[in-house]
Amino acid sequence: MKLSLQFIVHPGSRERLVVIPESQFRVLEKAAAERHSGQKGREGMSCLPGEVLDAMAKGENPVRAVRLWRGLSGRQLAELVGVSASMLSQIERTGKTGSTKTFKAIACVLDVPLDLIFPDYIEEP
Repeated sequence: MKLSLQFIVHPGSRERLVVIPESQFRVLEKAAAERHSGQKGREGMSCLPGEVLDAMAKGENPVRAVRLWRGLSGRQLAELVGVSASMLSQIERTGKTGSTKTFKAIACVLDVPLDLIFPDYIEEP
């Protein structure tokens, strides 16, 4: 998922405002709250550092931002996940949607909640 940013200029103050979809805002909000509180994320997953959250806020794909923070190359992550390097590259560059199985594997390897990298995922009961 690449953040869908829209910039608008406030007519009164000329300040630039950033608009993002609510689902992406909720993911960033949750990650920031966990980071601020110093608590562990869901299911014991460690919180993300500010540099990752900042990169995501600037439009970096969450998979790529976390992968780089974890010190993995694209080829290494692809191998660990069981997909081709070109498939992973497409996910990171274009926001191409892979299968739920692929995103679950990526989230597991990167040790992040699934909805961080796949915010439209709805867990079935």
